[in-house]
Amino acid sequence: MPRSIGIRLATSVFVLSALILATDGHGQPTPESPSPGPERQRLIEDAQEIMRLSSQGQHDAVTKRVDDFISRYSLSQETFPVLLFKAESEFRLGRIDPAIESYQRAIFFVEQLNNVAQRRYVLVFFRLGVLYRQKAQYDPAIRAVEAGLVREPQNVYYQILLGELYRERGDSARALKHFRELLDSGVPTTEERLVLKIKIDRLTTPAPAAPPPRLDLVDQPLYSGLSFGIVPLNVSDAGISWPDICVLLESKWLVPCEVLPPVTLDERAILDERRKQYDANQILNELERRYPTGKRAHRFIIAVTGRDIFGTETNFVFSWQDRQTRAGVVSTYRFVANLEDFYERSILATRRLGIQIISTTGSLLGFTRPTKPDCPLAYPHDFREFLMKSSKLCDSTIEQRDALLKRSGGAATRFGPGRADAINRVYRAYYFD
Repeated sequence: MPRSIGIRLATSVFVLSALILATDGHGQPTPESPSPGPERQRLIEDAQEIMRLSSQGQHDAVTKRVDDFISRYSLSQETFPVLLFKAESEFRLGRIDPAIESYQRAIFFVEQLNNVAQRRYVLVFFRLGVLYRQKAQYDPAIRAVEAGLVREPQNVYYQILLGELYRERGDSARALKHFRELLDSGVPTTEERLVLKIKIDRLTTPAPAAPPPRLDLVDQPLYSGLSFGIVPLNVSDAGISWPDICVLLESKWLVPCEVLPPVTLDERAILDERRKQYDANQILNELERRYPTGKRAHRFIIAVTGRDIFGTETNFVFSWQDRQTRAGVVSTYRFVANLEDFYERSILATRRLGIQIISTTGSLLGFTRPTKPDCPLAYPHDFREFLMKSSKLCDSTIEQRDALLKRSGGAATRFGPGRADAINRVYRAYYFD
């Protein structure tokens, strides 16, 4: 069966840097460089047009422009990156074999570069491996991924793909050895270690393992003075279970959570056309308009959207919140955009968003950030740092939670067996801790 690999052209990596080396990135010469001649100026403009069409998703136009570009200027060490735009567009159009051919042609030029330059193009090898896997051609897929890992052995994400390719080819023993060696190394992040444990468990447990220890929450107080409402906004990722994330929040903060009906907002009010991102502050304004502070059913409201978002003086944010209006917005985009099936997407999509929403709601509750990097409320400066997190609350957060509930928790009831069973199911399904 075809596998959806969700690859995107990373223009930050696959840039036509050689073509614009003597320009400022917009086709204009830098002060220390002479103005390009007419022929080179046309080449630069044609390359930039390919990049523009690619960024707009005009895939048929990209393939035609690249073919025209190659016929006009031919391929060289300077011009071969145009093939990467063509390969990505061919994939997006469902033309897997032509995409493979374009990547293979590009590799011929990549292999002639020095080691430092080859590392810049390492994703060519990994994406070629993913495409061969889509065709169930495991031997060439393994060769391609191994070629990439020679150049970037620290890339655990594609190390996991290599082990999965061994398993899918029928070599379970080699896959198990590979996963165990990775787990024993000091390279994987917290999340990568979890994925490796899932892979190892599946390869070493022919029958269901003994159930993990259950959380004894039947008699845990559930406080009614605070509550959360989660609002899917302008369509979110279908692979994320918001009801299960609500259950997770209840287990962490000991207050009710409800998934509210989806909301569709007119993008003209919230979309920055230049950035192609939602303005998080505008979303918060819309939330306050629809769910006014003090009049809504839940003290706190959190919108979740699949579009990338930005806040004040930021390029992007995972989430944005306003304690005054007790509202926040979370973007799923950077958590799932390139999350592929071999990396346990069905588990990791909900797990990642669960951890992020613990962080977002903790901020709305006014809790200070912990000093430990693996706490869910720890500040991550980039996505790699986010992957260090687990879902387990740090002691400092628990102390703040308990103090808040003592002050403002209101009346309490028991979680009861039904809610407790739901929590244990969610923890088992997504490996929450």
